[in-house]
Amino acid sequence: MSRSDNINKIIERTRNNNPLKDIPTILVPVWQIKIRERFGINVDREIAEYIVLAAHENGTWKRQRAIRKIERILIYRGTEILAAKVMAKNIVEMAVGNTQE
Repeated sequence: MSRSDNINKIIERTRNNNPLKDIPTILVPVWQIKIRERFGINVDREIAEYIVLAAHENGTWKRQRAIRKIERILIYRGTEILAAKVMAKNIVEMAVGNTQE
């Protein structure tokens, strides 16, 4: 019994350490290519992961979460706060659709 508890705890800890656990890894490069071809913008893997998450999960809160995460990434990389908010919202809206749907 303790062995199965340990295995379950290990699995739970591993899944909790990966916030993007629901995304199949093959979708990220496919979406990077799709965004580059459709909109002419290059997004790196980190931002593309959140776009994929927003696109493949149901509910607007996933899109809002993706916008916030991308915004934090852009701020961390040196973009101003207001510019990062607008840029993150525009990226998700272009790639996924309107956040108010």
